Amino acid sequence: MARRLFGWFAPKRGENVLAMVEEHLELTQNAVMDLYKMVEASANCLENDCKNFFESVSQLEMKADALRRKMVEELTRSEMFPEERGDLMELVRAVDWVADWSKEAGRILVIIPFENAPDEMKEAAKNMCKANVDCVGVLGDCVRALHEKNSTKALSLADKVEILEEEIDELYSVARGHLANLEYPGFSVGALILLNEFLDALETVADWCENTADIVRAIAVRG
Repeated sequence: MARRLFGWFAPKRGENVLAMVEEHLELTQNAVMDLYKMVEASANCLENDCKNFFESVSQLEMKADALRRKMVEELTRSEMFPEERGDLMELVRAVDWVADWSKEAGRILVIIPFENAPDEMKEAAKNMCKANVDCVGVLGDCVRALHEKNSTKALSLADKVEILEEEIDELYSVARGHLANLEYPGFSVGALILLNEFLDALETVADWCENTADIVRAIAVRG
């Protein structure tokens, strides 16, 4: 008998886990979207809006963490092949890193004077965030293709995630060029270091999207 992901023997329990996977993905996508809105607000000197969006990102990340723990508990009780359980745990943790790094980017952004950054840097950061929104959106479709047991679709979407991640790498290079070559009045040395870490965090969000897609690809190929 083929040991396919989600091919467990307890349909009711399996459906519970699948529902949580869907909810976890939605929380992660919303966190990435709110980070984008946070960057827009910060760039436009909307301090209160920026803080509110950061609070939203933080709450979404905490909810995603709580849901991941609940899923792990559910998986330990489910009647599944060990390979299936391990695949799903690895997949969920990878998605969770996307939310974690979104929160980390927001945590940095809320304490640096981003409103004083050159317009080119503001635009570069917004471009990275928007690309991350697109990337995690495709990742959601990619994982849902596994739920549908559509390996061909999952593999195709995993390839698209990889392409988007490469595009974000290019945007990251543009942003780092602005960091190196533009003037930053109002930024201390420490703030500039944190600005670089902020860009790193945005790029890491995309990296974890790609890492998650790689897990999907491996599962789809085995299936």
